[in-house]
This record gives sequence, C-alpha cells and structure tokens, in this order.
Amino acid sequence: MEATYDKRVDAQLRPGMLPALSALTDGVASVRPWTLDDLECIEEASADPEIPYGTTVPIHYSAEAGRAFIARQRGRFLSGEGVSLATTDAATDAPVGLMCLLHRQQSGVAGVGYWTVRSQRGRGLTKRSLVLLTRWALNETPVFRLEALVDPRNAPSIVVLEYAGFQREGTLRSYLENDEGKVDAAIYSLIREDL
Repeated sequence: MEATYDKRVDAQLRPGMLPALSALTDGVASVRPWTLDDLECIEEASADPEIPYGTTVPIHYSAEAGRAFIARQRGRFLSGEGVSLATTDAATDAPVGLMCLLHRQQSGVAGVGYWTVRSQRGRGLTKRSLVLLTRWALNETPVFRLEALVDPRNAPSIVVLEYAGFQREGTLRSYLENDEGKVDAAIYSLIREDL
C-alpha cells in the first residue's frame, strides 16, 4: 500500500489556498482531476487488500460507490480541504492511482497521500507524479512544507517519497491503523528549501 492520508487528522478547510489545477505532466506521467470515466481504476483499487485502509476508497465497489468516491475527491478542492487528483499514464490518460495534498492544522503545511493500483505498480508513474505535484505545491502555492505518513515496513512507498526528495524525520508510535491494529508511522517531509 502506498502512503495515505490519515483520516484521524482533522480536515482543515482553507478555500483558495491552492489554486485550481487542470493538469500537470512530464510527458510520461500526469496528474489531473478525476472524471466519471475513471471508475475502472476505483474498482481495481477497491479490490486491493490494502488500498482501502486509511483512504476513502470503497471497500465494496459498486458504480454508485465509485461515483461517490470521485465526487469526494472533486469536493476536496471545492471545500478547501486540499486537492485530490488521478495519477495517469500521460500517453493514454488512463488513471493508475491517486495523488492528493490535504491541508494540515498548521497553515502552509499539507499532507501528501497516494496509492497506485496493483496492475500499474513498478512503472515509475507514482514517483514521477509525486515530483510533479510536490514541485507545483512548493513553487506555485503558499504551501511551504509537505508531510507524508507511511508504515515503516512499506519499502515501495518509502522509495517513492525519497525519489521525490522527502526526508525521514522520525517515527510516530502506534499512529496508523490497518488490519493488524495500531502500527507505527514514519513521518517524511519536503520543504521549499529542499528543492
């Protein structure tokens, strides 16, 4: 499972802090708003044994649940909670996962969350998309610090974070919850000065 936004962190609503974003691409990977054409990706994510933990991906998929998921992601920007985008293959525009920035309690700080469906892992699209979104956030918005929480045993997610320049700051003991119960979270950060 990729790093995810922890639902226990209170939603911080800051409308207008993040400008509207239509799409970012490097020619290989892209991030863009979710559309109703992306339901197949949500269905695959719902079937994954790990993605629904710590995310709002429906555990039991239906077209109605998929549409509600997409509405929630689009609503994050409208409410001022942050931005949640589909990660896509730039050549096909096919969604492969999710990438989000959600405001933390401190102004100017956002949490990074992401996941990639199993069939698309290992292609480098998540790494490239995280670079795109983090550079946009730190260079084009008032956000000056990005944070990510990840299970310290989730080596693939740690590789993604380190590729994008995140640095490990420490461990939050018994912080995340998964099917094993309470587990530690490694906290990673990326600040403007790191770029």
